[in-house]
Amino acid sequence: MINVLLIEDSTVFVMGLKLALSANPEISRIDSVGTPGTAVAFLNAHPETDVAVVDITLESETDGLTLLGILREAFPTVRTLVLSHYKKPAFIMRAISSGAAAYLAKDSSPESIAAAIIDVVDGKCLFFGETIDAAKITRLFGGEDNLHARKPQGLTPRELEVLQLTTSGYSNAQIASALEITLNTVDSYKERIKGKFGLDSIIECVARAVSDGLVNA
Repeated sequence: MINVLLIEDSTVFVMGLKLALSANPEISRIDSVGTPGTAVAFLNAHPETDVAVVDITLESETDGLTLLGILREAFPTVRTLVLSHYKKPAFIMRAISSGAAAYLAKDSSPESIAAAIIDVVDGKCLFFGETIDAAKITRLFGGEDNLHARKPQGLTPRELEVLQLTTSGYSNAQIASALEITLNTVDSYKERIKGKFGLDSIIECVARAVSDGLVNA
């Protein structure tokens, strides 16, 4: 039997999702909280929780995507599933890179959401539901191996951060300051990024990343 925590700040949505999930005999308990802080407190008090269903647009200081990383570090036995209005590859990729075992759009059917919860508890990863093109996401990651390793185009989380900051117009000095690294380290990351894209300039990498949805323009 599966214990589920919904991390969602829409009361109406929570009510509907609880009603839908409660119809599944494999789901025994469904709790809900509205903020990252209460989610962490709840999971500390309820270590038997199997799955956390996370909305990435929580209206609080810590968004759902940041929360995924916190949950991965603090509660490694809790599987995380993202449920979001957003279908942009950049959001999906960051969620997967942050440890999400599934990413479903909020227009998914209740049956699909319940199936994803059961699948992630069974150890199956990277379930996208019926309204997200899973084949496209696989291509954008650069293949199945990168997808399952949670590395978009083979990029590490820090390389992806450097690429996003570059896309946002940050200079090397600003990137170094923001990430608390040296200028030489920024240059090294950019060289690695170019190598992984197989391109000669970081500008070409930015253009490709924006086109593929790896980063937000």
